[in-house]
Amino acid sequence: MDPTTLLKLVLLLGVVLMVFSIGARVQLDEPLLLLRRPTLTLRSLLAMYVLFPALVLLLVWLLPLRQGVGAVLLGFAVSPVLPPWAKKGTALGARADYVIGLELLSTAVSLLVVQLMIAIGERLFGVTTSLDPKAMVMVLLATVVLPLGLGIGLARLFPRSSPRLGAVADRVGSVVLLLGAVVLLGVHGLKMLAVVGEGTVLIILVVIVFGLLFGELLGGSDRGIRGALGSATVSRHPAIALLLASGAFPQQQATVIGTALIYLLASIVVPILLMRWPK
Repeated sequence: MDPTTLLKLVLLLGVVLMVFSIGARVQLDEPLLLLRRPTLTLRSLLAMYVLFPALVLLLVWLLPLRQGVGAVLLGFAVSPVLPPWAKKGTALGARADYVIGLELLSTAVSLLVVQLMIAIGERLFGVTTSLDPKAMVMVLLATVVLPLGLGIGLARLFPRSSPRLGAVADRVGSVVLLLGAVVLLGVHGLKMLAVVGEGTVLIILVVIVFGLLFGELLGGSDRGIRGALGSATVSRHPAIALLLASGAFPQQQATVIGTALIYLLASIVVPILLMRWPK
């Protein structure tokens, strides 16, 4: 097994453990909040899958970006929520039944929105992608649906012991992801530096700031939901974005990987800075 494949498996293991831990520790005593509040559901979808992709599409269309950068940003804009995001969503004050519902809803909606974005990209930019819908479904099943469903099922069957098991899975998954991220940055750090310039970092920052703003504006009166929706709008699944962009620009792998890493790093750092700035 080559080192790159091993690194991917390590990162996948970390993601699966963290998503499982979220399901194992959540107690869903009533239907998901998004099922009980359809207006909130529509606002959440408007922020994540209408306004955010429209903004990214407009910027990519207007600005002369390096080849491959726009495809990565469009891929992030239509991807589902990053699997371990649910932990952050609850930390921001949102209810668990909203966070879990948004995770599942975004996974289902992205299956349709990604295909729509592929059609729009082909018409506007003349770019096609070799993204296999089956590969996308398998990624989402492996990283979101199955571990989350397994965790929720365990919490139902063993409500007393599942929180402890979830806490262990969370700690192990966090350590595995952290180690994998350090190795990933070490391996692909030069690719990140190569992408810096030509406005790439600036457009990523603009996209993230406006994505957070969309969540704040459409999240309603609940401060926790506003913060969680803004975070979910910019915290998207990197595997889907990489599959889409790599399929469109296979000759620009360094640019694609570097842009994705910069986006992921910015989507973590920028919200933290914005939260602390008013203080």
